[in-house]
This record gives sequence, C-alpha cells and structure tokens, in this order.
Amino acid sequence: MDEKQEISKEKLKILYEKEKLTTYQIAKKLGYCQATIWKKLIKFEIKRRKPHELNSKVPTKDELIKLYLNKKLSTWKIEKLYGFSRGTTHRKLKEYGLETRDRADSHIIFERKDFSGDLIEKSYIIGFRIGDLGVRKIYPNSKTICVASGSTIPEQIRLIKKLFEDYGKIWIQETKDKKMNIQINLNLSFDFLLSKEVPLWILNNKNYFFSFLAGFTDAEGWIGVYRNMATYSLGNCDKRLLEIIKNNLDNAGINSLDLSVDKRKGKPTTGGYFFSADYYSLRIHRKKELLDLFTRLKPYIKHENKIKDLNRAIENIEWRNKQFGQ
Repeated sequence: MDEKQEISKEKLKILYEKEKLTTYQIAKKLGYCQATIWKKLIKFEIKRRKPHELNSKVPTKDELIKLYLNKKLSTWKIEKLYGFSRGTTHRKLKEYGLETRDRADSHIIFERKDFSGDLIEKSYIIGFRIGDLGVRKIYPNSKTICVASGSTIPEQIRLIKKLFEDYGKIWIQETKDKKMNIQINLNLSFDFLLSKEVPLWILNNKNYFFSFLAGFTDAEGWIGVYRNMATYSLGNCDKRLLEIIKNNLDNAGINSLDLSVDKRKGKPTTGGYFFSADYYSLRIHRKKELLDLFTRLKPYIKHENKIKDLNRAIENIEWRNKQFGQ
C-alpha cells in the first residue's frame, strides 16, 4: 500500500471518472482501505458506476464455487488475485443462488468436523479440558472454539493432538525453552468445552464418570509406586471440584483420604507462573480401593506415560497381595 495522500473531490473525480480506476485500485494508490473510497464517493456526490459499465470481468458460477466455496477465499482476495470486483462477486453469488458467508464464517479457512456425539469420548475430553486445556471463543460471535495448551512433555502434546486431530486444524510450536504450545480451532459443536463445570449427566453415570476421571487424571493426576507402594493422587486449586470427585468415588465404594492443602498461593510454579490460590490434593493409598480404581480407569486412560504407570501400580498391588495377603 502506498503512503496515504489527501483525498480531494477533484483528485477522486479524475481517478474514478476520467482514468476509470476501480475503488480498490484507488484505495491502493492513495493508501486507504476500499471502504474509505466508497464513503468519499458518497460524500462528494460522485455517481458510482454499475459493475457492467466498464465491461468488468464477471466470474462464472463454477469459478465462484471453486474460489469462494471450495477455497474459502474472501471477496477481497478474489478481487486482488483474479480481478473480479467485490461488488460483482457479491452480486453474482446472489444471482447464482450461492450462500454468502457471514463475518464468522469468513474467518474459517481449514475444514472442521462436528464432534462425534459419543458420550464416553465427551466425558473424557471434558475431564482433560478442566485439567489442562485453555478454551475460548476468538470473539463473542465467533464460530470458532479455540483450544490451547503448553507442555514440556512430548507425550502430553501427542495426546492432545490425537484427541482433536479428526476435528480441526492443529498448530504445534516449540519455544526456545523447549516447551511446546499446541492450538486447535474447532467448530461450535465443541462449545461444551467452554464451561469448567462437571455436568450432572457425567456424575450420575459411573461409566461416564470414570471416563471423565481418566481424562482429568491424564491431565492432572499422578499414578505411581512410592516407597514400594502403589499410590494415586489428584491435585488442583479448585477445592470444590476435588470434593465433587471425592464424593463420587465414595459413592462407588472407593474411599480416599480427606483433602490436604498445600499453601501455594502467590508462589511460582515450575513453569514460571504463580499460583492464584492454594493447592489441594486428593490421595488414595489402600490396596483394595486402588485396585478397584485402576480397574475402572484402565479402559479409559489414554496418556502414554499414565498407562505405563497404571500397569506398574497394578503389578505392585498384585505382588504385595501375594507377599502379604489381601
């Protein structure tokens, strides 16, 4: 774009009426956007041309299907690359009966697919989202659900990619400190991820609950063998969330210890951030409860590292049962 020049009525009449430049060409020449030129034509009462007056190029229906519908090019891009004026393109889209995009649709370039609707999958994703995913709309009326996360653990990034690769475009970028950031743009069928609340339909069904818990465990949980004893713990700053999980586990006959608190508010994390609240932990140590929990989680756990840790913990419990009895 050239440096901006003053727009006078005389200059505009010469460019538009005498030289027969398009509003796009004038805007580029004077350093303004095309909308500004249109406003100046109206202000100076300069009669606007109709598209056919310059025998302007007119796109065929097949061309518009290819450029506008299939390639998702904007009318501005079509004008710039192929010479069909924006006004002509809009007019022909209507004449051909082709549906025009609104602002939200015009920002969608890559193909997106609707969520499958599977409630086991949905439960898991909700659990993982609450644990480790940032979710937002690009702007209030956007048709894009943006999901993002960052980690120094490659298995975590691979898992997130696997969860959403069938549904939308994925970007992965590695930072200088070896951290990987991942972002996925999804359609509105994933708007259930905007909330951080646990839906009642998950809490009221054991299969959905343990799929949810597997997702949350893959994101925030710890499974391992400590001092030759299997253990399980969940940590989060949301005490109410952990209380809800504890209550559902108790109702399933899996008793955990009371929540413990670690005073971390205001302290830095390993990633250089600061805790906004105290950090709470939910732990399970007893063999019987652990074996029951791991058996229920095993069909749903997806994290490569957590699968290994879970199998190792189960082996530890089975070995201890043989050595010391149940």
